Amino acid sequence: MPGNIFSKKSKINELLKDERFLYPEFVPERLPFRDAEIDNLVFALQPVLKGKKPQNVFVCGKSGTGKTATVKFVLNELQQYSDRAKGLYINCFQLNTRHSILTQIANFLGEPTPRRGIATDEAYSKVVEALKHANFFPIVVLDEADQLLHDKEASKLFYDLLRVVEYGQGRFGMIFISNISDFVSLLDDRVKSSLAEQTIAFEPYSPQQLKEILKQRAQYAFHSTALDKDVINVAAAHAAKLGGDARIAIECLLRAGRDAEKKNAEKVTTEDLKGVFSEVDSRALQKALAYLSETESKILSLIPANKDIASGDLFEVYEKAVEKPLSQRRFRSLVSVLERMNLVKTEEALKKPRGRTRMVSLAFPKSQLNLKKKK
Repeated sequence: MPGNIFSKKSKINELLKDERFLYPEFVPERLPFRDAEIDNLVFALQPVLKGKKPQNVFVCGKSGTGKTATVKFVLNELQQYSDRAKGLYINCFQLNTRHSILTQIANFLGEPTPRRGIATDEAYSKVVEALKHANFFPIVVLDEADQLLHDKEASKLFYDLLRVVEYGQGRFGMIFISNISDFVSLLDDRVKSSLAEQTIAFEPYSPQQLKEILKQRAQYAFHSTALDKDVINVAAAHAAKLGGDARIAIECLLRAGRDAEKKNAEKVTTEDLKGVFSEVDSRALQKALAYLSETESKILSLIPANKDIASGDLFEVYEKAVEKPLSQRRFRSLVSVLERMNLVKTEEALKKPRGRTRMVSLAFPKSQLNLKKKK
């Protein structure tokens, strides 16, 4: 009788000691290079310990700068320190309607609420009612909060949650996270005036910081002799080139480690690492594209392949392509957002007869521009 097929696969050089340390959802016990951001978040939430309302917090920064990990880390510490508060984490890319988020909050507060079959106003009433009986202080985290902007859901939802105070139920805190630094300015005026949020901005990691982060993860994820000496440096340099995205570097290490094990190699080499760059980068690109609004997607589709275009000329093309164009100021702001997401490149140049202008080009091959319509 032939041996079990899995017995053959088990005879490999184990390079990965515990790959969970390279998973995107992993939250380290210590977050390097984010002490100031942690301190600011702790200060904003500290009133909870005295039974008071915390500050609402807006966390912004590029992808892979530690925003989500930092928020989860601080909330975990808060919940371990005191039973007064509990955090609810919601990814708005997965739950991106006012109704679905309100039902999620109601269930979190102990009020069983179905996702379907009830009106949104009824879901909100259940949240208000549940708060009256809650024996803890809820901190609601809305990650990828800009996903709510597509249907004006963000302003409606925040207005709902801010109204909780009007009903005498002030025991509620909000943290919202976005890659878009001017997210708050896009909300309804009545919401902006009531949020009174503290903004915590996360700057991209430097190449040296990326190296240290990768060394710490690799120490626990890989066996001591599993990595060639230059693997960490090459992974850090690649992530730095993409704007300091630590998540991409960490995923590259994981994929390279798995590929090296599959080949029964004795070490993970820089060749193994470079071999996964294209696939990991492509997946990160498609994820970024999926997060875009229809307007942002439209702007990208109008940029020519393999050449740049003046910002003013691009706006004129955009005006002709849509029924209700944005103002030129808002258009320029969205181009800046796309640049911060590493989807476009811009460069100042002299262009007659206008003088200095901003030239815009795609930061990736246009053949990879796979834009899916939002449901």
